[in-house]
Amino acid sequence: MKLDDIDSEIILMLQEDGRRSFSDIAQAVGRTEVTIRRRVKRLRDEGYIKRFTVVLDPMKIGKSIRAIIRVKTVMKHATAISKKLIKFKEVNEAYFLDGACGLIMMITVNDLTELYQFLEKRLGTIEGIGDAETCIVLEEVKSAFSDTGAS
Repeated sequence: MKLDDIDSEIILMLQEDGRRSFSDIAQAVGRTEVTIRRRVKRLRDEGYIKRFTVVLDPMKIGKSIRAIIRVKTVMKHATAISKKLIKFKEVNEAYFLDGACGLIMMITVNDLTELYQFLEKRLGTIEGIGDAETCIVLEEVKSAFSDTGAS
């Protein structure tokens, strides 16, 4: 199903504040609360909205290091690598990319010791993982889940 303007407005409002009430959304888009409830249910059922969640600031909960890691992989091990990565609490996001990019992931850890442990004891023990390039995040400029740049 294609999204219309009302669906798009609902999604934008929920992205800004996932706890926004259906009555507030209804008033903003000029529809009834029942209509908004039905639309949100449909958006969830059809997979447009995957889930509602809380996004924490890693720095405020003691995670002082965020890093982006690019890893060369052996593609025949991609499924096994994926199954292991999703179990690692340090990994926030991971993507297999086309071409020479390989695998890229975003991780958060408490400190450099934990980063080293992750690279050596977790990532380094997975079959099919090759060289890794680690870049430590110095400053978040914009993120899908940050308030930075919000209008």
